[in-house]
Amino acid sequence: MSENRVVDATPESIKAYMNDHADSEYLLLDVREPKEYEQAHIPGARLLPLGQLETRLGDLPEHRDIIFACRSGARSRVAAHMAAEKMPRHQRLYNLEGGILGWQGHTVTDFPRVRLLILEEGMQQTLLAAMDLEKGAWNIYRHILEQYPGTALARTIEYLSQAEMVHAEALYDAWKEQEEIPPRFEDLFEGLKGEILEGGMALEDAMRRLESTMVPIDLAVYELALDIEFTAYDLYRYAGETTADPALKKLFLDISEGEKKHMNTIVGALDTAF
Repeated sequence: MSENRVVDATPESIKAYMNDHADSEYLLLDVREPKEYEQAHIPGARLLPLGQLETRLGDLPEHRDIIFACRSGARSRVAAHMAAEKMPRHQRLYNLEGGILGWQGHTVTDFPRVRLLILEEGMQQTLLAAMDLEKGAWNIYRHILEQYPGTALARTIEYLSQAEMVHAEALYDAWKEQEEIPPRFEDLFEGLKGEILEGGMALEDAMRRLESTMVPIDLAVYELALDIEFTAYDLYRYAGETTADPALKKLFLDISEGEKKHMNTIVGALDTAF
């Protein structure tokens, strides 16, 4: 995925863009599921569910800008970055911030979002920040599993939660190499706060807000999971590109590939569920 070619644009700026450009200059792409599209969509939007996007990128016109849209902006952000990676010669790519909800004038501030992560200087602090992100994701996924045991949703989330632990252990192995007397992984992991939601939102509050979004809980959870995995991908990709240590570069880029696979897993679960 490419971080630099995608513009996150507000509904107001997208509306202004559409007013200033002919329809032939851009493509508005709705990456939600067909049932969602049937219920409501932006006039002129073409439906291409996120799960089908990768295999149909070749169908998209390279001479037109593309505006990606979904319900809240989580899926469309992934779609836009996927297109940026696979279509290097494409024109400008936009992600509609706030999605259809924002377009319709609704607020999405109540939807739990992952906070912007800023890496601290120093590789040890970067590794700790990455472990804290994994702990936060693990916390959220375990909480979801407690609320929805024995469901198809739980099976996907269980896979993701186990993967976060594997990543955290790999990060710990790199971190402990530079510590004189490192604590055990279990002790360090337990002590991490893992507060990755904006505003320090508690998990219980996050789940209540997810359940009040007037959409199936599976959809709301998968959108939050996409936000988590994309944030992790972005963090590891940046860390991998900026470190001069070959071993750490490989570690970060390997984990970033893992986060990309997690996003694909979530997209597949969305296709199956809806």
